[in-house]
Amino acid sequence: MPKSEQFTTLLQRPDIEQMQARYLAMMEQIRSELVSRLDVAEWQPDEGGVSGSGCGADFPDVGADGEVRRYSSGFSPGNIPDDKWPAAVEMVADIARANGFADPLVVVDRPGDHEVSMRDGYGAELLFGTARNTTLSVSTGCHLTSAAHQRGEP
Repeated sequence: MPKSEQFTTLLQRPDIEQMQARYLAMMEQIRSELVSRLDVAEWQPDEGGVSGSGCGADFPDVGADGEVRRYSSGFSPGNIPDDKWPAAVEMVADIARANGFADPLVVVDRPGDHEVSMRDGYGAELLFGTARNTTLSVSTGCHLTSAAHQRGEP
């Protein structure tokens, strides 16, 4: 697909700042619900912050106009017990579905070690897991920068 078509496709999506606000709010809701409803330990922040990169193979020609970002929600010390894991996944999946994500797919499912992945229509991936600690992260799909979105042309 030529650069102009890639740009036009991405112009139909919210810009990366809008998606960041949406995903960070979703992650905050998930953390809060896990703590209040399932007695998960309070989350410890990730010192690394947000990381970003170009759009890669899906939109190779948009260059600096497009961006993918990754957000870590830090971690909750300790493991969600195996008997509470299905309820935790369902709660996270309900919140994720309300934000456009599909049903969870199992990545790891062993005693004391679980992880699921959920994707949205923009190519974002939410990972939720528990082993020694409980973790939550989101990687966005490709979105135009605010400036490129406002400019409206490649």
